[in-house]
Order: sequence, then C-alpha cells, then structure tokens
Amino acid sequence: MKKLIISAAFLLVGFAVSAQQDAQFTQNMFNKLAVNPGSAGHNGGICATLLSRNQWSGFEGHPQTHLFSGDVLLGGRHGVGLTVFQDKLGIEKSLVGKLAYAYNLPLGPGTLGIGAEVGFINKAFGDEFIAIDDYTKDPSIPNANTSAMTYDIGLGLFYNIKNKMYVGISTLHITQTELEDVANGAGSDPTKQGALNYLQSRHYYIMAGYDWDINNDKKWVVKPSILAKTDAASTQIDFNALLVYNNLVWGGVTYRIEDAIAALAGVYVPKVEGLKIGVAYDVTTSSLNNYTNGSLEFMINYCTNIVKPPKREVYHSVRFL
Repeated sequence: MKKLIISAAFLLVGFAVSAQQDAQFTQNMFNKLAVNPGSAGHNGGICATLLSRNQWSGFEGHPQTHLFSGDVLLGGRHGVGLTVFQDKLGIEKSLVGKLAYAYNLPLGPGTLGIGAEVGFINKAFGDEFIAIDDYTKDPSIPNANTSAMTYDIGLGLFYNIKNKMYVGISTLHITQTELEDVANGAGSDPTKQGALNYLQSRHYYIMAGYDWDINNDKKWVVKPSILAKTDAASTQIDFNALLVYNNLVWGGVTYRIEDAIAALAGVYVPKVEGLKIGVAYDVTTSSLNNYTNGSLEFMINYCTNIVKPPKREVYHSVRFL
C-alpha cells in the first residue's frame, strides 16, 4: 500500500494544477462517499458526515460549501449512501443530490466495493454580475436570474483492508450533461437577455490511505493519504498526513500542489462513541494569497455499528451455572 500511494503521487504530480468544477474540501479523508460511490458501506455500519467550508475568506463572492453524506452497510454486502451539498460562488449557486449503491465483495485480505451513483445537479445564476464593462451588451451573459437542472451518473471502485488501508478510483459526471436556460423574461423584455449554458465536465478521482500504528499499541497512529482529481484538462492533488493520539485527538497537515498548505486538528468526543469533530485552515500559496485571509473548514463525523457486540452477563447464583 505504501508503494501504491507513492506511485500514484508521482504518476499524477506532473499534471498542471488549476481549479475545477467540483467543490473542494481539505478534510477529504472523512469525505470519501462524495467522490467515490464504491466506498458506500465500507465502514461496516452507519456513518454520517457534515462539512462546511468558507474558501478564500475576504474575497467578495468567495466559495461557500455545505455538504452532508451518509452511508450504511446492509446484509453484510450492500452499501447504500446519500450525498447532498450546496455550493455558492459569486452569482453561481449549485445544489447536488445523489444516491449511491455499492456491492462489497470479499477479495483477498480486504473488501472491494463496486459502486454506482445517480442524482441531479441544479445550477442557478443571479443577476448581480460585477464587471468593469457594461455586461448587458454581451448577450452571452445573463442579466436576470436563470436556473437549470440535469441528471448525473458516477461509478467507483474502492478496496478496503480492515479500515487500515484503502485505495479507490472513480469517475463522476460520466454523461457530461449540459444545463441550458434563457434569462427570466428574455424575449419579452429587451432589458432581460442572456442565457445559462453550462457543460458539466467528467471528473476522475484517485484516492489512497494507510494507517501506521507506530508502536503496535494504537497509542500513536500516523495516517498518510492522497487524493487526486482531474477533468483531463487540469489536475489537483492533495497530500495529507494525520497523527492520532490514543484515539482522542489528532493533528495534521495537507499540501495542495500550487494552491495551499493546511493545518488540521480534531477530537474524538469522549462521551459519544464514534463522534469526531475536526477543523482545517488553509493558507493560500498561489498569487491569491495577496487578496484572501485563507480558508476555514469544519467537520462533524459519526460512525456506529448496526449490530452491537453482545453484552456479557455475569450471574452469581448457582441456578445459572
């Protein structure tokens, strides 16, 4: 697995890096389902994650993204998941909802999740476009509200070894559907013009991670991971490393090539088994650093087993011997 992670990193590091259509998160190690339907049910029970991200704080119209994902393993083989997220970037608003299914097949020392997802994408553009020139003279820019909706399909493979090592590959927006709509009132009001014309590009994801128990006592565990995504025109790669102490707290760092360095921290809530709370702060390393105060992201994750382990009963009466 270590060789696999390193190989994937060097394979993808040569691509150019730039922004893409899909929403960006830093705490991707807790957000597998959103980018790979094959991971549905891989935790063996019920899992839910909430993520909220303010990107490039200080920028007017900066990206703001909120995501919920949840999955459950049914019958030992069938993973079912739901992902819903809302994204706002300037005058653009996106709402995405999708259902995922994965068949978890025992393979070697681990389990291979073979997954698919289907859902919808809704795009809306407002009428508060900011430009130096008079944008109303350009018919390709809507100066009134527009919105459109289309369907979406994705596929993924996710191989997991006892939640200690994993590797996944997926492709989203397979159909590359186009969203089109004329501006509200266009045609009847000469001051209302323009149209929404948005092509959803196909995206490809590769992810891998490994848990290294330093002293084999689970007191100190290092969790390196990588996430790479590309739309065949540009590529973005995140290198992550978390250090977990005694299943109580963690700290870590993420490096996003030519974009940002992030500090991560989190805690396992002691009175609620399976509940984790995390935070990430990105410092922009690109030229945008002169105009932004960085990005802040919050995470809540909860996982629990469907079937609780049997409770041991101890009787002191000889009647039960």
